Amino acid sequence: MRILLLLFLGIFLSCSQKVKVEQHGLVMGKPQHLNFSAGEQILLKFPANEEQIPSLLITSSIGNTILTGQKVAGEWQYNWPASFTQIAGATSWVLLKSRDSLPNGYIQIHPGPERRKLIETYLGPKSIRAGGNDHSMLVALPTDPYDNLLPEGSPLTITRQEGEKVLTDTIRTKNGLAWEHLYSPEKSGVMLAAVEHIGSQSKELTVQVQPGNATDFDIGFERVHEYADGHQLLVINTSPVVDLYGNTISDGTLVNFIVHTSTGEKLFAMGKTLSGVANVQFLHPEYPDTWEVSAYITGIAKSNALTLKFNSAFSDFRLEVANDNRTVTIGPITSFMKQLVPDGMGIRMAVKDEQGNIQKLLSSTRNGKGKLILEPELFPSGKYEVEIEIGGIQKSITLNPKNDQVE
Repeated sequence: MRILLLLFLGIFLSCSQKVKVEQHGLVMGKPQHLNFSAGEQILLKFPANEEQIPSLLITSSIGNTILTGQKVAGEWQYNWPASFTQIAGATSWVLLKSRDSLPNGYIQIHPGPERRKLIETYLGPKSIRAGGNDHSMLVALPTDPYDNLLPEGSPLTITRQEGEKVLTDTIRTKNGLAWEHLYSPEKSGVMLAAVEHIGSQSKELTVQVQPGNATDFDIGFERVHEYADGHQLLVINTSPVVDLYGNTISDGTLVNFIVHTSTGEKLFAMGKTLSGVANVQFLHPEYPDTWEVSAYITGIAKSNALTLKFNSAFSDFRLEVANDNRTVTIGPITSFMKQLVPDGMGIRMAVKDEQGNIQKLLSSTRNGKGKLILEPELFPSGKYEVEIEIGGIQKSITLNPKNDQVE
């Protein structure tokens, strides 16, 4: 154990001035300034020239305390408690004597030479954009084992890994802290960082480097055939969408698809990227049409435009009228391979009476056929002009339920 003796006038010198000072009980007749490291033992000694043991008043940042000395070998000795020796900073003392002036001084306690094994660090944000314009901030708070901040300008080494590159930089503490901006690399992925200082290390710190904004991309399509059968699916997919540095954009990025039909209608669909690719599906139209398809990521990127033509799946269909002149059987309707058209294909019918009133009816195919029935409750006896449209093909027929006559 290191015993520290505060000396000013030379206790062990045999000059006349020394004797005079000792007669007044003052070994430390002037304020004293000594330096210690945090955690070191502090022991103050004074000549025991008084019969009554004087007290020692200590004042530091954590408060005040009064120590009672012990007489050892003709000296008053004051051993400071650990709570006052472990906190860095200035600590003053006053020897409370019963007469004459009071010896006083202060002790400067510096951060200890031993360091805390784990350096306290903060890093954020944890996710940044690739390209070098975005950054995360690393803050380190190195301390000694008693949580005292290290001296101003203490060097710290920051190491970070970007892909296969390992970069090292030295920074210094200021006001107890050290910090560094970690700018993003051009490639997305994981950036690792760590801090070291004379045998003390931080934990491994991680920053996710996300891709930057998407750039313009291409779209393509897949379909079984080019016919407007209202049954098959048209698949629109994007090329891999990347940012300015070739990084595949993040999964889940929303891509909007829009279809402009030749009749002025608009169809919308949304897809999310997976491995940079997004796709959507549209049902083939039921009538010949030309579509213009494009895609975009709102406010960021857009695609080229595709022009897709859908041809009629058939050119004609048959109508058969029942004897009651109220039932019309449509079909069977055969498609481009002589197969029956899919179930559910829309049939649009318009029935106009002699007064010019028109009633529109909707139906759909089943087993390649459709049916129109003029119910007596809705269509009394009379003459009706009927127009039927399927797949863009229109046919007209006149019905007269009263006379059971077909024209």
